[in-house]
Amino acid sequence: MGVFANIYRQMSGIDMDEVFAYHTVKEVRMLDRRLGLLCWFIRLLIAAYTIGFVFIYNEGYTQQEMANGHVVTEVKGTTFSMSRGVARAWDVVDVVKPALESGALFIGTSVLHTPLQRMGNCSSPSKKCAKDSDCEMRPPLSSGHCAAGMCLEMQWCPAQSESMSDRTYAHELEGAESIRVWFKGAISFPSLDAKRLFSTIDDERPRPYAGSLHASAAPPPFEGSGALPGGGTDAAAQPKAGLPPNEFSVGELIALAGASFDAVSRTGCVLSVELHWDCFVDEQRRCIPTIAVQRLDLSPKRNGFVYNYADYFRTSTSSSTRDTDERDLYTFRGVRLLLSSRGVGKKVSLSAIMLQISSFIALLWIANYASDFLMLHVLPEKRHYRTYKQERTPDFSDLRNKIAEVEGEKKKLRERKNRFAAKIDVT
Repeated sequence: MGVFANIYRQMSGIDMDEVFAYHTVKEVRMLDRRLGLLCWFIRLLIAAYTIGFVFIYNEGYTQQEMANGHVVTEVKGTTFSMSRGVARAWDVVDVVKPALESGALFIGTSVLHTPLQRMGNCSSPSKKCAKDSDCEMRPPLSSGHCAAGMCLEMQWCPAQSESMSDRTYAHELEGAESIRVWFKGAISFPSLDAKRLFSTIDDERPRPYAGSLHASAAPPPFEGSGALPGGGTDAAAQPKAGLPPNEFSVGELIALAGASFDAVSRTGCVLSVELHWDCFVDEQRRCIPTIAVQRLDLSPKRNGFVYNYADYFRTSTSSSTRDTDERDLYTFRGVRLLLSSRGVGKKVSLSAIMLQISSFIALLWIANYASDFLMLHVLPEKRHYRTYKQERTPDFSDLRNKIAEVEGEKKKLRERKNRFAAKIDVT
C-alpha cells in the first residue's frame, strides 16, 4: 500500500495544466524590413510558381486522363531492283510483309530470293570445314562429311547464300526510301466524355512532311528521336497550314530517328512511331496528333531486322510417280515500324482549380515559417524578438479555483455573522 500511496502523491503533484498546455498564434507586427522583404519575396515566388508552372505550363486547372488509341496505316509507292542484269518492279504488295499486322508495319529494303528449293543433303555455306571431323555428326540431319569446304546437312537445297549460291538472287530495292506511309489514328477519353471520339481515320487527303530528305547534316529535333510539332508552309504539300504532318517517306522516318537510309538499307532497323494526342474534350475543334519517331535497335552487336517467309508448293513430273515438295525462300531486311497511339485528354475542372488554390494558400505558410526562423535563430536581435514572439500566460484555472475558495470562505463568514446576530436578538 505504501508504494501505491507514493505513486498517488507523485501523480497528484503533476500540474495537468502544464502537461496539456495549448499553443496558439499571437499576431505581432515586427518592424524589421529584412523580415518583411524575405516574407514577401517567398510569397511572390510561390505565386509565380502557382500561376506560371501549375496553371499555365502544367494546366493545373484541368482534369486529365491518359489513354491508348489505335493506328491505321496506308502505304503507297513503287520501287525496282536489278539482279543479274534483270530488272524487277516491286509494289506495295511485294514490299509490305506480312500484309496485315497488329500494331506494326514492315517495309522491305533488301531481299534475298532462293527459288525452287527441295529437301535433300547439300553443303551448308554457314558451316565451314577443312575435314570431316570439323562437321557435327547428328544423323539424320548431319552425316559428318565435309565437301568443298562446307559441311553436308539435310536441309532445303540449295541453301540460301548471298555470296556463294548461284540459285540465290539478291534484290536491292532502289528508291525504297521514297515509299510513303500515311498514319491515321483514333483515341477516346471515356472518363471525361464517353461519347466523344477523336479520329483522323476519315481524313480525305494526307498532310505530307515538308522536311528535306537530304538534310542529313542538320540534327533531328531530338537526338535519337524526332517529334514533329507542325508541318510546312507549302500550300500544295500542306493542305491545312499549321497542322502537323501525317504522311512520311521511309527515308524521312529514318532521318527523324537520327539515322540514314544508306546505313540501314542492308541491315534493316526497328523504329517506334507514336501518335501523341493532346486534346481538350470540352472544345468543339478537332484534335490532331503529333508523331514522334525513335530508333529502338541501338545495340552495336544486335541491330537491324530480318524477316523470312516461304511459299510452298508441290510439283510432279512424268518420270516420277511421287510429288516433290518445293519452296521459294525469301529473306527480307527492312524497316519495322512499331506503332502506338497514346495521349492525354483534358477538361476544365472546378475541383482541380479549387485544389490548386488550396495548395497555393497552404504553401504561403512557408514564407511565415522562413521569416520566423530568421527572426528567432539567425538575426542578432533574436533574443529580443523571442520575448515578443513567445509569451507564457498565468495559470488562470488555478486562479479561478482560488477565487472560488475565497468566495466560499466569505459565504461561511457571512453565515456565522448571521447566526451570531440572531443569538443577540434572542437574548
